[in-house]
Amino acid sequence: MTNKKNEDLTAGQLKQILKINKISDSPDVNSFFEALDQVQKGKEFAKNVDPDDFYLLGQLLNDQGSINFIHMYLDVFRETHFLTRIYEDRRWDNLILQLINKSQYTFNRMFQQRVRKHGDKNLFTVMLPDKQRDYSWAETGKLVESYARALFGLLGDQAKPDLVAFLCKNSLEMALFDLACLTSGIENIMIPANSVQVHIEYILNYTKPKILIVSDQELLTTVLPLHARLDFLEYIILLQQDGDAIENVYHLGQFADLVKSVDPDVPLRHGSKKKLSDRATIMFTSGTTGNPKGIMFSYQNIVYKRFARAMALPEIGDEDIFLSYLPLYHTFGRWLEMTGSIFWCARYVFMENPSAEAMLDNMERIKPSIFISIPKKWYQLYERIQGDVNIYEADIQTITQTVSRLTGGHLKWGLSAAGHLDVEIFEFFQKYGIELMSGFGMTEATGGITMTPPGGYRPNSLGKALPGIELKFLEDGELLIRGPYVMMGYINPEESGTDFIDGWLPTGDIMKSDTDGYIRIIDRKKE
Repeated sequence: MTNKKNEDLTAGQLKQILKINKISDSPDVNSFFEALDQVQKGKEFAKNVDPDDFYLLGQLLNDQGSINFIHMYLDVFRETHFLTRIYEDRRWDNLILQLINKSQYTFNRMFQQRVRKHGDKNLFTVMLPDKQRDYSWAETGKLVESYARALFGLLGDQAKPDLVAFLCKNSLEMALFDLACLTSGIENIMIPANSVQVHIEYILNYTKPKILIVSDQELLTTVLPLHARLDFLEYIILLQQDGDAIENVYHLGQFADLVKSVDPDVPLRHGSKKKLSDRATIMFTSGTTGNPKGIMFSYQNIVYKRFARAMALPEIGDEDIFLSYLPLYHTFGRWLEMTGSIFWCARYVFMENPSAEAMLDNMERIKPSIFISIPKKWYQLYERIQGDVNIYEADIQTITQTVSRLTGGHLKWGLSAAGHLDVEIFEFFQKYGIELMSGFGMTEATGGITMTPPGGYRPNSLGKALPGIELKFLEDGELLIRGPYVMMGYINPEESGTDFIDGWLPTGDIMKSDTDGYIRIIDRKKE
């Protein structure tokens, strides 16, 4: 009965706000937004609010709303109960972008909002042999602040801190340092951990970071010769608790003194100065042909993409669990999984290692609901299922039970990208309870560009355009893209061979679209 009264009260307050057509500083308006800001009340409101009324409220906030009220509105908008009711309603694309820009809803503001509201909930889990270590939002927030302060202890409290480069394999510490940069206004550079030394040196020389973060002794050995001859590279941070004493090489165990030297408000002060249009990070490709390309992203690119992806996957929410192994220096691992978990308030689980054995063991133990991978892992999972049950002779129930048992019993969403996966594999998992989707993306678009809609898979199709992005085809069939989450540009355009054409970015792929907007790839243009 109490929930019903609260629901009626909140709905009544919204009707009154829309009636007077004004966001006033009054007790009724303040109590309405305070209710939205409470986790459970916000969920109830999202479940029951009339989408047209909520849209009108968004327009009103865009005209006259305060920053805090807009941020509360945006947090309710991403709720599953609401998104499922506005699926494929494209009027929201531009409104959400306007509200993000109006309120300067940077990644820092999103992250701090989540920490404040979900302190006791688990954000990260690290899988270890026969055990796991969980990290709550509150604990993660403290660690991120500590890591940011340590970085400022080396960089100095400057208006424009020097860049920090990452050469790391996946780990919790890598994610924490990345979040420390993204929330405190420190621009960072992602170098693929599998880069050869000549490419590492090329990237360092081009960007001239003051700090380089490496994950282990093997990578430290690779970069120490570079450290000796690159004057701009002053410090190396090794993501291990201790190690040999090397001049200007810091281990995590040495961070306590660095943190003490920096006031707690320094990271927040720097982070709050950043605008959505500012450059947040640079991600380098692996450089398989020529030198690596450096792709620049703004805070708008990062934040708006999360809303766009959520509108395309409206049933993903704060109860979901990602089992993750994709590299955090690549776009799907970093943006869709890691920052996606932060956006959705979902749980990001670091898979013990990338092996098929670890994948199956961790699925059984952690019971993920989402698994994003290159095709190889889906083939491995398919082969393991075939090893346990004859998929050609067993009945549907037996096969379904086998799939459920091997994947932990809760896996419902999957995405295969960055390579070809046979149609029969897609259709097999969809038939037996896992919505495995196909898609097309590129780093330059913060990841995904198209995706087969949930329940709308078509053989050999890459799906439809995600919300917030426009597609156009040249006469030869090359796909061009445009939108708020397409990169700022290349930091080294001379290596890309590609440039914007009147605001449109050529993808280099020859595509074909059907009458329903589903696309399929024909060829690479250069081939």
